[in-house]
Amino acid sequence: MATSLYRYVWRHTRREQIWMLVVVLLSIIPLFLSLNLPKLIINGPIQGEGFEGAGASVRYFTLTLPLPGFLGGSDHLVLLDGTSLERMEALFVLSTLFLFFVIVNGAFKFYLNTYKGRLGERMLRRMRYEMVDRVLRFPIRQFRRVRPAEVASMIKDELEPIGGFIGDAFVQPLYLMSQILTAMVFIFLQSWTLGAIALGVTLFQAVLIPRMRRRLLVLGRERQLTARRLAGTVGEIIESMPTIRTNDTSNIVRARISEQLGRIFLIRFDIYQWKFFVKFLNNFLSQATPFIFYMFGGYFAIKGEIDIGELVAVIAAYRELPSPLKDLIDWDLMRLDVDVKYEQVAQQFEIGGLVDPAVQAAGAAGVARLAGGFRLLDTTIRDDTGAVLASGVTLDLPLRERVAAIGPLGEGAESVAEALVGLAPPASGEIELAGRPLGAWPESVTGRRLAYAEAAPYYPQSTLREALLYPLMHYPAPGMHPPETRLEAQMRREAAASGNTTLDAREDWVDRSVLPASPDREIALIEEAIAIVDLKRDMRRLGLAGRVPAAYEAEAGERVLAARTLLAARLAEEGLSGAVERFDPGSFLRHATILENIVFGASREDEAAATRLLVRSDARRVLQQTGLGDTLAEMGLQIATTLVELFGEIGSDNPLLRRMDIIRPDEIDFYRQLVMRMGTPDGPIETGEDRGSLIRLALSYIEPRYRLGLVDDALRARIVEARSLFREIASPLVRESVVFHDPDRFNPAATLQDNIVFGRVADATPKASARIDEILGETIGASGLGAVVLRTAFEFDLGAGAKRLSLGQQQKLTLARALLKAPDYLVANRCLSALDADTQARIVAAVLKRAADPARPFGLFWVASAPGQGEPFDRIVRFERGRVAGDSLAEPLDPVLSSPADAR
Repeated sequence: MATSLYRYVWRHTRREQIWMLVVVLLSIIPLFLSLNLPKLIINGPIQGEGFEGAGASVRYFTLTLPLPGFLGGSDHLVLLDGTSLERMEALFVLSTLFLFFVIVNGAFKFYLNTYKGRLGERMLRRMRYEMVDRVLRFPIRQFRRVRPAEVASMIKDELEPIGGFIGDAFVQPLYLMSQILTAMVFIFLQSWTLGAIALGVTLFQAVLIPRMRRRLLVLGRERQLTARRLAGTVGEIIESMPTIRTNDTSNIVRARISEQLGRIFLIRFDIYQWKFFVKFLNNFLSQATPFIFYMFGGYFAIKGEIDIGELVAVIAAYRELPSPLKDLIDWDLMRLDVDVKYEQVAQQFEIGGLVDPAVQAAGAAGVARLAGGFRLLDTTIRDDTGAVLASGVTLDLPLRERVAAIGPLGEGAESVAEALVGLAPPASGEIELAGRPLGAWPESVTGRRLAYAEAAPYYPQSTLREALLYPLMHYPAPGMHPPETRLEAQMRREAAASGNTTLDAREDWVDRSVLPASPDREIALIEEAIAIVDLKRDMRRLGLAGRVPAAYEAEAGERVLAARTLLAARLAEEGLSGAVERFDPGSFLRHATILENIVFGASREDEAAATRLLVRSDARRVLQQTGLGDTLAEMGLQIATTLVELFGEIGSDNPLLRRMDIIRPDEIDFYRQLVMRMGTPDGPIETGEDRGSLIRLALSYIEPRYRLGLVDDALRARIVEARSLFREIASPLVRESVVFHDPDRFNPAATLQDNIVFGRVADATPKASARIDEILGETIGASGLGAVVLRTAFEFDLGAGAKRLSLGQQQKLTLARALLKAPDYLVANRCLSALDADTQARIVAAVLKRAADPARPFGLFWVASAPGQGEPFDRIVRFERGRVAGDSLAEPLDPVLSSPADAR
């Protein structure tokens, strides 16, 4: 990185800065002319100087060039003869010309500010991109020393003022100084005395104010460092929230945050005090100078040493001085401030051991398969503190051999696994891959031909598909460019001008040499991978619980209807029809809420938004017209009374209360007070907020779940009647959001399972529920819906850090996407440790079988979670105390899983 901000700016914006300097020089001409026009207007047309006689005229706009006397003849050369104007003509022409120069000067400022703004934003974008690029090239151990939130704060917040300053780095001081000097020269031309006064006050401000502001730099630096530490602390709080909750340490966290905020408060308050004092002094000096002009300038005007027009012009010219002078002082302060910021940020990113950009160079071409395996020659691995993790490891790992590494946790096997994929560079010794040092291979080879599965994977917030296919996103597929709009073309040009990559994130980034573009082949390979890691059932569950993506609604519609009919027939054959409550437009759904019974459809919005829309509009009108409002309010009061009697005296954090989804724990106090206001269950029900709260409570009631005996046959009939009315009076807004259930149609707003089952599983024993699940899976296969279920599951949002998946599911997903890479060598580092022994054994056997496939073989270095896992492998390497304690061939248990190892 550049050693100073000015070097960095000049390196990347040299041509732009020179062009702006040219514009600044051109802007001086109209500025000077505009300063002289008030004197001409006042002395000429207004006071009548030169217009004493009737019909007199004065010649304006003459331009002459002085000539030396030794040439003889005239002492000047007339370049422009000018124009003669009468008094009123001169007034209108000069005034109009003054307005013209005001517009021209404003246009120059507008152009320069716009140009500087665009240049600054480009440079800010370039700097942020370069910082992120350097993060991508950090040595892997560096990430264990830095706090992610602090790095994010530096890139996002601390570079912001630097980017805003870049456009002003060279041009702003010259532009402001040109304005100051132009005004100062003009004042001196009118009166040397007034010019000396103006110059003295200006120099006093220019020297005193910057010296007083130096303390602000020190305080600003302290504020920046404390704010950065605060960002790091907040990030740590979010990451460690489970630990805080399970150990009741929220109060110490609050105390530490309060202490940090207190330091920031004192620093910021000190900055405010000093900043506004300096501002007060600067404003005082700026406003005191006109007093001197009025007094001394008036004295000179009375004495006749200067005329009124010159005095007015001097005051008008000085009026132009405070603003650019203040801006120049502010610019100097900002220069010092951003220079310090740049140095601080640059120090954090200027570290040794950065990955060579050539190693990470992107390439669209395919990568040839590896021709050999690993060799570790007396390799020693240390951690950041220098402690030895593995010592003197010498191993030969042929490319097609399946090796199990066993040993207690932390005894060296995990470190060797990390070293094989470049996550733990050796402190001494050598690691070779296919006869070359591992570090000499570009990431385009190691990142595509090697696969790594770890025990604690991290997933950024994304869909399941993005997470699954992420290891295949190396470079956009050639010839697959999507159509480009004018805005996107402009963004691409700006990316190039800002030094960013011009690769388009909207293109197809999946490596099609591994995962063909054919939808059927793609789904087949993904299904194979998730079946190997025992993730198929989880994917099916996620797919059935989601809505079919809009792109596949047409394909899914007919198949879903066929599956619906087939499932109903299969359930009838096995006597399980009674376990499913079908969506019948003429029947009450016992296992649905009252609101769901009235609406009898599915919303495209999330549950909270859909409930607000319905309750506030059409559902409320239906309740009023059918008289159900009073009935539901009474029901809500009975529910509230019962819940208060059962749970009213216990705390809101009681587990029993948390199991009640009809009422939130924090609402129990509200309903307790409401019941007390109502008196007895037979008392009157008030209107307003209390009535609405009781109705909303009743609308969430499900009789078989809560069993309070509040729904009888008469109420069921009234609710079914309200259902028909709701469908008739539904507004266009509701019809756009809600899709009503129809036995003969596919419902795009409902989940895939609700579409296939077209009902709710109810009154089923665990054995019957398991059998229904099996029949549902068989029906999906028979109806050709497997791909639809999988693509629906692809849209599942993993959440931040994939927290919506269990650790076991995350580990399965990590191994599945490693297999999808079709690697030459797979390194698995206790990647199934969160699963039970039987599941691990099943997955290991499936992975070994896949590794032995002659069409797509790969080698394995599997760090086992339990000693017995090594038996199915070709070879077992045992680690103890960081060293290889044993290396022997294993007895294959199944000839299907065994294949001859490469000669060692």
